[in-house]
Amino acid sequence: MVLEPKFADYGSIQSIGEAVPDSAPIGRDSLSTVLPLPPAKGGNDSLEDTSGTIAVAAHNTIVNMTQVDLYQRQPLLQGDKWGHASHPPASDGYYIDDDDDDQNILRKSQEPNGIIKINIPPPVREEPKFPQERWKMLVALVIFFFSSLLVLISLATVHERVPDRKTYGPLPDIFYDILGAHDWGLTVSEYLIIVAFNSMIVVIILHKHRFILARRLFLIMSLLYMYRALTMFVTVLPISSTTYYCSPKNNNTSTLEMAKRVLDMLSGMGLSINGKQTYCGDFIYSGHTLTLVISYLFIAEYTPKKLYPVHWLYWLIAVVGVFMLQLSRSHYTIDVILAYYVTTRIFWIFHTMANNVTLKQHSEKNLLARMWWFNCFLYFEGNVGGQVPRQWPDWPFPWPRRFQTKSRDS
Repeated sequence: MVLEPKFADYGSIQSIGEAVPDSAPIGRDSLSTVLPLPPAKGGNDSLEDTSGTIAVAAHNTIVNMTQVDLYQRQPLLQGDKWGHASHPPASDGYYIDDDDDDQNILRKSQEPNGIIKINIPPPVREEPKFPQERWKMLVALVIFFFSSLLVLISLATVHERVPDRKTYGPLPDIFYDILGAHDWGLTVSEYLIIVAFNSMIVVIILHKHRFILARRLFLIMSLLYMYRALTMFVTVLPISSTTYYCSPKNNNTSTLEMAKRVLDMLSGMGLSINGKQTYCGDFIYSGHTLTLVISYLFIAEYTPKKLYPVHWLYWLIAVVGVFMLQLSRSHYTIDVILAYYVTTRIFWIFHTMANNVTLKQHSEKNLLARMWWFNCFLYFEGNVGGQVPRQWPDWPFPWPRRFQTKSRDS
C-alpha cells in the first residue's frame, strides 16, 4: 500500500520583481523593491501622498495576483485561521491501492487535527507452536516396543547366567540388615505401580497436547529400557531374595526358547502378581522404581500447579512403592538408587532441551548435543516452540458435550 499526497509542493508567495523576505514589513521602503516609485514632483507632502497611494495600489495588486496562486499551492491554508476546514478529505488527499483489503485498512479519523489511523491486523502464525505430529507419536511407539523387547530378551538371556542360589547368597545390603525380608511387600508395590502408571496414562489422554506427551513418554521410556537392558546384561548379581520363586534353568538359549520366555513376560506386563514374571537376574537397575518415578514426574509436570495435593499424593505413592519393593528384597538398594538417578536425569535433561530453542542446535557451547540420541531428539522435538503448557483437562472426544470445557493452564 502506497500513500502519496497529491499536494507535494506547497510553494511560496513571490512578488513581482525581487523576492520579499518573510520578515520584511510591507511599507514604503519595502514596496520600493516591489514596484519602482516615480520621481517626486512636489515637496515632501506630495511625495508622501504619492508613495502612500502607490503602496496601497501595489499591496492590492500583490493580493489580487497571488490569491489564486495561494489557494492552489497551499490548500491547507484555506478556511479559518487555524486551518481546520482546509484539510482535504481522505479520498482527496490519499488514495488506497486496488489490492488493499476490503476492510479498509487505512481509515481517516474524524478528529479535526486530521490524524490518520492505520489498523494493522495481528500477525497470523503460519505454523502452530505445538503441532500434534501424530505420525511421530506412532514412530516413538514403535521405538518403545522394540526397546521393551530388548529388555525382555536381555532378561531371558541373563536368567541362564544368574549365580546359583545354593552356592552364592545375597550380597550384603544395609537395608536388608535393618528391616529383614517380607514377601508381601512386592505385591503392595506392584499394585501401587498399576495405580500410578494408569493415572499417568489418564493425564496424558486428557491433556490438550496429548500427542506430544505420549511421544515424550515413549522416547524417555525407550532410553531407560535401553540402558537397563545393557546394565542388566553386562553384570549379573546374585539373587537378592531367598524366597522368591525363579524358574529352573534349562541350559537352552535357542531362539525358540528365548521367544517363548519373551512372550510369557510380555503377557504378564513384567509384573509378578500376574504369575508370568518368574525369571531372575534383572537387578541393575530396578524397573519397578523406574515406573513409579516416571509416573510421578509426568503427573507433576503436566497437571496444573494448583493440584499440588495430587502431586504430593503420587510422590508418596512412589516413595511407598519403592519402600515396599525393598521390604520384599526384590531389588538391592543400589538398584533403586541407580533407577532413581538415571530416570530423573534423563527426564530433566530431555525436558530442558525441549523447552529451550538454543539447546536444539549443534554448537560448541551446547555440550548436550554430544549425546548419542541428540539427532533423534531433534527429529521429535524440533517443531515444539517452547515449554508445553499445563492445559489440563481437555476432553479428547466429541461426546458428551458437557465435558468439552476449555482447558486450563494454571
